[in-house]
Amino acid sequence: MLAQDLYPTTPLYHTWQYALALTIALVVVLAYANGARRGEDGVAGRRVLVSAAGAAVIVVAGLASGLLGPDTASVVGTPGTVVPVPALGSAAFFGPADAGALVRGTAGVTLRRRNAAEIVVAPSGRRLVGESLVYLEPRPAAYVEAHGARLTVTQPTSASFLSPVLLFRDHQRIGAFDVPFDTFAAPARHRVVRAIYFTPEQLRTFTHADALDAAHPALVVTASNDTGKQLGIALLASGRTVELGGVRVRATIGTYPALTVAAAPATWALLAGIALFLAGIVWSALGARGGGAVRAEPQPPNPPQPQRA
Repeated sequence: MLAQDLYPTTPLYHTWQYALALTIALVVVLAYANGARRGEDGVAGRRVLVSAAGAAVIVVAGLASGLLGPDTASVVGTPGTVVPVPALGSAAFFGPADAGALVRGTAGVTLRRRNAAEIVVAPSGRRLVGESLVYLEPRPAAYVEAHGARLTVTQPTSASFLSPVLLFRDHQRIGAFDVPFDTFAAPARHRVVRAIYFTPEQLRTFTHADALDAAHPALVVTASNDTGKQLGIALLASGRTVELGGVRVRATIGTYPALTVAAAPATWALLAGIALFLAGIVWSALGARGGGAVRAEPQPPNPPQPQRA
């Protein structure tokens, strides 16, 4: 059950196979406990009943988390915005991020709850909130700039209209790849730019990507006007600038986190179960060590023999 805390992204925990395995383990524990209760393993077996109780508590906690807990979900937020998270009874504040923060991957998320202290979730940390485990999952992001006189980048289809950070929430199929994409606009020039994110592995299949650094992701950007007329296409590496449809576009590619919420066994149940399990093992071991010596029972005196005359 500790695996649900250490590797929460595994979808196995909400499957019937996982529930069946835990059920079998619980049946085995209960069957042994029943035999030990009847004295089949002597005094040591009765003491191990404490360990069996702890194991049963842990297994039941894992079953409840897998069967009743919600599936793992990700909350995506634009930098500088607040997103409600009803499952946690809180709101997630996604920290602001510039181009450098995306490259370093240092942006974090703060959970704010009414009448409770804030919970800061760092990029490499995990926090338990009630019976849920929360952590950050880095996702592709790009900080885009449109260079020119009084050019402003907007995202007409995003909740954060003026954010220069693309989060690539949508996907499309291109050949054998399912790739993320996003869109931004330069209203002063009546230009709409579509940016498609490609990983280094995907870029290596491009015949015209020799000039790019194959160790880093890049964008394929296409520009169109307000009527949808295509005005050009280009490969755009991080930190470079290309001219597209009369607009010079620069992108800094990195990552920005999504908040992931996964069901986890109740902390109190895990701690109580582990404590009982260890206590039973120690108690049984101490009993076996103390019972190693056999005490001699006193023998009754020999009865007197009759005297001969």
